[in-house]
Amino acid sequence: MIIMSLSPGKPWPKIKAYLSRFLLLLCLWWSIGALRADQEVFSFDSFSVHAQQELSVSMQRIALLLDDRIAELQMKVGIYPAEKPDIYIVQGEAEYQKLSLGKAEIVEFSDAFFSSSENRIYIRSGEQIHQNYLKILLHEYIHWYLEELFTDAPLWFHEGMATYHSGQLGYDRYLLYIRESFLGKKSDLYRMSYRYPTSREDWPMFYVSSAMALRFMEEKHPLAWQRFWDTVSQSHRQGQKIRFNQAFFSSYGLSMYDFTLQFERYSKRQGYLYLIVALNSVIFLCLPFVMLLVAAKRRRKMRALPELELPDEPSEKEAESTADDEEKPEALL
Repeated sequence: MIIMSLSPGKPWPKIKAYLSRFLLLLCLWWSIGALRADQEVFSFDSFSVHAQQELSVSMQRIALLLDDRIAELQMKVGIYPAEKPDIYIVQGEAEYQKLSLGKAEIVEFSDAFFSSSENRIYIRSGEQIHQNYLKILLHEYIHWYLEELFTDAPLWFHEGMATYHSGQLGYDRYLLYIRESFLGKKSDLYRMSYRYPTSREDWPMFYVSSAMALRFMEEKHPLAWQRFWDTVSQSHRQGQKIRFNQAFFSSYGLSMYDFTLQFERYSKRQGYLYLIVALNSVIFLCLPFVMLLVAAKRRRKMRALPELELPDEPSEKEAESTADDEEKPEALL
């Protein structure tokens, strides 16, 4: 339902704007309906896959591996939802753009996304993705998983859990984090609570900061982390979702503001590691040149040594005479 509020005197521009939005939503609804019309459903333990064709052998292996990774995650957290998500594999670029139309720019340039309004996961087909397909699927599953457990979970927690526990926090991302921390760029969790960065240049730092905040939350406060999930599990067993702030405060005893300050101090200390990494990198780069200089210096020293004459080799007669002398017994005293 679209509610229009028209100002007197100039109604037509707003009418046109609302009509344009209505047509856009209508086209989006039609494209989604057409996409699902000829889908085949493949059921697994923790999810269902909807595809326009039979799953390839490699895709079936990925699905089985995803089942195993999901089971590991659920065992680690201790919460096993009764429901399971639907995963839609989108074959063409045009179809994916229609699905992401009207959403945030970061969704339009993504390889997959979780639609909370539809409670479904959409992912491009394998030939469109050049990254690890399994990690991307697990990333989106974790978004669905958290939606089953929390209300009002902040965006940094969503992306931190999805990035960290899907194995997408690699060395390159960690290096980016400590470099930006060294340069003094703050990881403002409040800023990352409910909206993505508007600039594409800030997207990598957004994901890595979220993952590092989650890592800080889990590894630096292990007892509070366990209490946190025990609280969430208790609420889930009662058939209810829990407010994130409620679970967080009862487990950590901190407001989100205080936790943000702690994480900023931690990030600043981590930034000093960038100096160590940078120095080690410089040493590693200079090492071949140092070895060349050492070899050249050794060659110069060898050339500076005086040439010594070699002793003449004994003739055959002298060699036989020496051998006869060695065979004679020593004189008795």
